[in-house]
Amino acid sequence: MTINLNEFSKELLNDVHERRRTGKRGLPQHLIRDEQVKIRFTEPDRAVVDAVADKAGTNEGVFVYMLAIAGIRDLLTTEPDLAEAIIEELKLQGIPVPDWLRGGQ
Repeated sequence: MTINLNEFSKELLNDVHERRRTGKRGLPQHLIRDEQVKIRFTEPDRAVVDAVADKAGTNEGVFVYMLAIAGIRDLLTTEPDLAEAIIEELKLQGIPVPDWLRGGQ
């Protein structure tokens, strides 16, 4: 059994998998995942995340990354003022605005 992901989540998972195959040398700096966020789960919660990630055909880390980005995208889609503030903050810091954030406005 596999799970049905929405189109954005499927594309995001495929993108992360492609980047892993390319390697850091083949990507522009803004596309390299170089920050880590430690998330602590209870054992049952981690087991659920791991099982669902397996059904999505990926590993736990990539799946949690996809969930975080998809969740933030959904939030910013429903909160356009917050999205605009985040975009302005990124621009002030000289950080490229992700395509998925521009599309959520």
